[in-house]
Amino acid sequence: MPTLTVKAHALHDARMSAQDKLRLTPGFFEDYHDNPLLAKEWVSFTWAVTSPADGLVYCGLCHFNGDVLYSFDPDSKAFRSLALERVLDRFDIKVHRSIVFDTDGTLYGGTAILNDLNRYREVPGGKLFRYDTRTGKPEVLGIGLAHNGVQSVVMDVKRRILYGFTWPDEHAFRFDIETRRSTDLGYMGTQPHSPVLDDDGTLWGIWKQMWGPEQNRCGLFRYSPDGDRLEFLRATLPGLSRADQGVVDSALNGGDGFLYFGTTTGTLARVDPRTAAVEYLGHPLPNERITGLVAGSDGLLYGCGGAAYATRFFRFDRKTRTSTDLGPIHDGQRKTSCWCTHCLTEARPGLFYVGETDNPDRSGYLWECAVRES
Repeated sequence: MPTLTVKAHALHDARMSAQDKLRLTPGFFEDYHDNPLLAKEWVSFTWAVTSPADGLVYCGLCHFNGDVLYSFDPDSKAFRSLALERVLDRFDIKVHRSIVFDTDGTLYGGTAILNDLNRYREVPGGKLFRYDTRTGKPEVLGIGLAHNGVQSVVMDVKRRILYGFTWPDEHAFRFDIETRRSTDLGYMGTQPHSPVLDDDGTLWGIWKQMWGPEQNRCGLFRYSPDGDRLEFLRATLPGLSRADQGVVDSALNGGDGFLYFGTTTGTLARVDPRTAAVEYLGHPLPNERITGLVAGSDGLLYGCGGAAYATRFFRFDRKTRTSTDLGPIHDGQRKTSCWCTHCLTEARPGLFYVGETDNPDRSGYLWECAVRES
């Protein structure tokens, strides 16, 4: 039987007092941005990806002072700021599910925003950037969509394209790296946490139906760059009830010809990109959300989910179609659990890192989850 060992790593360990919460409820962007404690030490880990080039875990943060990109060394357990704020503006306060790597180890990403609509016209737009991990040099390439943040990014390395989704206007876009041209693919009605590419380089995501018996139901879409073809499909991810919209929380190209999706209600599903056929694989955890999903080095799928300190870690065997609940994401020494999982990466075989977000009581941690066969 597998065993799970969990340890939390704190970049900052700020705490939110009851007085702080009262003062910031309801809060505006400037209330957080101008608060000395929150601007300096209040962080969430909104993305984490392991670089195939140097083995470091690159972390995107929500951080109101703009210091939103860090590396973490799984050996020394040390964080290092990459000082991305050098090329950002005051509205760029988050790297949200938006770090990808080129074949040479160069990092590409996008910045997200949390401003209120009263600031909408002031916001230039989330930055698409390139970061040279060897020299430490950041470079802004362009903007995905004016006045909007970049919520998620995926990269077609072969065609040199970045795809992304935006907020608060829920659009998909295509950014051609060589020409630095951004193309608005249109309004989708929702912004999935994770876009995903199939083996042919087709982009997959979800769109929301706006009226009729299936109002607010999310269907799959696909975009082929060859021919600039966008298709809104009627296929939907499986829901647990009629009210379940089938919203994507995580997405993965499984490397076996299929795409795998975790939903906001905790459903795991598989899509055949050749036919758009959707298959229900189960509900691996007793709670909602599958926010992290990766293909492990052992060929199994690993995932995390949950919220409100009831977060857990699981794995799924694609051959036997069985899932194993590996246990809670809880650090016994700190006597605390992960509030809400947001991302997952495997740094070494069996060594995973989970990013924590939206904790109302303290800064988020990076959670180390080691899986061993007993």
